[in-house]
Amino acid sequence: MTTASPDASPSQRSRLPVLFLTVLVDLIGFGIVLPLLPLYADGFGADGAAIGLLVTIYAVAQFFMAPLWGRLSDHYGRKPILILGLVGSSIAYVVFAFSQSFLWLFASRVMAGIGGSTIPVAEAYIADVSPPEKRAGNMGLIGAAFGLGFTIGPALGGILGSISFEAPGLFAAGLCALNALAALALLPETLPREQRAARARTFRYTVDGLRRAFRLPDLRRALILYFLFTTAFAVIQPTLSLFGAARFDFDARQAGYLFAFLGLLSAVMQGALVRRLVPRLGELRLIRMSGVPFVAGLILISLSGSVPVLLMGLALLAIGYGGALPSLLGLISRVAPDDLRGGVLGVGQSVGSMARIVGPAAAGIAFDIGTGVPYLMGAGIAWIASLGALTFLSVGIPSRGRPTASATAGHDPHASRQERSSEA
Repeated sequence: MTTASPDASPSQRSRLPVLFLTVLVDLIGFGIVLPLLPLYADGFGADGAAIGLLVTIYAVAQFFMAPLWGRLSDHYGRKPILILGLVGSSIAYVVFAFSQSFLWLFASRVMAGIGGSTIPVAEAYIADVSPPEKRAGNMGLIGAAFGLGFTIGPALGGILGSISFEAPGLFAAGLCALNALAALALLPETLPREQRAARARTFRYTVDGLRRAFRLPDLRRALILYFLFTTAFAVIQPTLSLFGAARFDFDARQAGYLFAFLGLLSAVMQGALVRRLVPRLGELRLIRMSGVPFVAGLILISLSGSVPVLLMGLALLAIGYGGALPSLLGLISRVAPDDLRGGVLGVGQSVGSMARIVGPAAAGIAFDIGTGVPYLMGAGIAWIASLGALTFLSVGIPSRGRPTASATAGHDPHASRQERSSEA
């Protein structure tokens, strides 16, 4: 079997900044329309339940579509699927801009969820061009793009929304269209034609292949940890604005500053620090270390009685989540078989989408009990995830810098166990 990542050419690795901009621009477009959704839906007469469904349907669409996009990228290549997703997102934002009813608004979010489900393809692209020991650090580029996108996008959305109803959607659509053209011109394909042809012969056996992958205990454990950490972090999304208003009398603008603060710190952690820490510590050690500020940050937010304490809690949370997320993605890419990497990362995206459905729903219920309860709940979930990380090596992860045994486990009937980590 052909392995791509360790031998990726310098010219391919030099395209990582282009990929970062591709993901960033896409997420800025998403961030532009996100804060406007409840306002637009309310204008169409939607009730609270309908607005909640409007927000979550994006994650539901990603849950079902991400594995398919990832596996299609294993078959047809990363570049065409990334471009197809950007074109789909552009069309979705045009529908959003010209929506005349709640039904059309809902349809635009389903389309945006389908088009925006290509994040695992970008992750697979990074894995293709990154040596195993650098994957987690390079995966941090995706997290940095998320943080910056959610910082810049909502601010632009507020400005554009004051111009006209259509302006935010049309601007986001234009960004995605230009992004697709830039990717077409500047982004090289990472999977050689012969490698795609070999995978095409087995594409019809996708389900069997994924079942083979999930027989690997480490892959299952990594996905469980990814779900738990993402669920714990997701309690912030529906409650932070309400928490700020209830405890500190914050208005919408000040609540936006909180999200911007959290996003910027998370972007710095994932985009800069993780790239330096993973080669020294390894993914598992960094995940374990990140659990401490993750849990402490959520507890501090829950107990905060002043703005400085709240900001300290948000800073610790950003450090913890920013260290855990790219490390887990790097871990998943390393234990996944090479010929199924896109599909497995797609499943990982679905797991994250499910966490972003479960976490906010549980946090909303918890907030009705008490303003600080969602964060104590999130701290408990993150604590469980941290304990899981401590026992992760009972099976073993391949050593950094060596080919993963999982890449051959599905092809060698005599492969009975994975290599032990040098860090075990």
